[in-house]
Amino acid sequence: MKAHEFADIFPLMDKKEFSDLKKDIKENGLMEPIITLNNLILDGRNRYTACEEVGVKPTLKEFDGEDPLQYVMSTNLQRRNLNQSQKAMVGRRWKVHYSKYAKERMAQSSVEPVPQVEQARARDKAGEVAGVSGRYIDMAEEVIAKKPELEEKIMSGERKIKEVLREIKIEEQKAEIKKENFEKPEGDYDVIIIDPPWHYNDDKVYDVEGFRGTCPYPTMSIEQIKNIKIPAKDNCVVWLWTTNKHIFDCREILTEWGFEIKSILTWDKVNIGIGRWLRSQTEHCILAIKGKPYFNNKTQATIFSEKRTSHSTKPESFYNIVEKICSGRKLDYFARKKREGWDVYGDEV
Repeated sequence: MKAHEFADIFPLMDKKEFSDLKKDIKENGLMEPIITLNNLILDGRNRYTACEEVGVKPTLKEFDGEDPLQYVMSTNLQRRNLNQSQKAMVGRRWKVHYSKYAKERMAQSSVEPVPQVEQARARDKAGEVAGVSGRYIDMAEEVIAKKPELEEKIMSGERKIKEVLREIKIEEQKAEIKKENFEKPEGDYDVIIIDPPWHYNDDKVYDVEGFRGTCPYPTMSIEQIKNIKIPAKDNCVVWLWTTNKHIFDCREILTEWGFEIKSILTWDKVNIGIGRWLRSQTEHCILAIKGKPYFNNKTQATIFSEKRTSHSTKPESFYNIVEKICSGRKLDYFARKKREGWDVYGDEV
């Protein structure tokens, strides 16, 4: 027998689950009948196949309820052990069938069409039915739109939606960088601010619902950062941004670039943030020099305070400090935005 389209909302059992099911049916017989609808399997695809493979005649029972779609959802969600990505895909499939099924039922009755505002809530309803957030349903739809070939791998539990979205984002950003084909600024600089895209959390993937310690852009390894060709004059000041995780890597990097560390400027972000051991409230900028650059400071201490804004964006007061202390041609490497009086380089500008 073929499966009903509603039955295909859920993934088939994995090999181990199916093997255990066959063993149970062979030893104890089929304990739960196969539910059918119009000669199609509505519920029990795995049981039906297992019966065929172990030579047990399946018991069939025609569905006698009013809402076969709801029956399939409630029955399977109760007994299937699905991860969040699988549930999101189930919710997305349910949403597709729900919209189609609702229209068919309305066409067969005198019920007024569902208002547009109600249709717009289908995403949240799908999330509620599947047991995930409506945002997760959006994520599932984005994956299907951009990587439809990965749907079955996600449904089987082999891949996770968040890691796929992270791959998609990186691919898109790399394509955008290649399309823009931007050039590095020509010549050398007296003052350079550099905020490298440090790599974090090797054991985690990008979380699109919140940064949570990961980066929303392609990152670089320590070796890749060391290999950056810094366009510095013989006499130059570098301000290298880092977090606690990479602060001890900075000496090796700056030595490779030909700079000597002189001090550390700490940014107090006022409000605490994330952190596994201690909650982070600070970020650091390593002050290093090459040769004998111009540097005029009489009042600036090793700390300044300003509330954080968007992810990885450095505060305006920091740039004011640098402009007050340093002089000459200035470069903001890996810049987040254009700045008057500075050359900027980075895929975000």
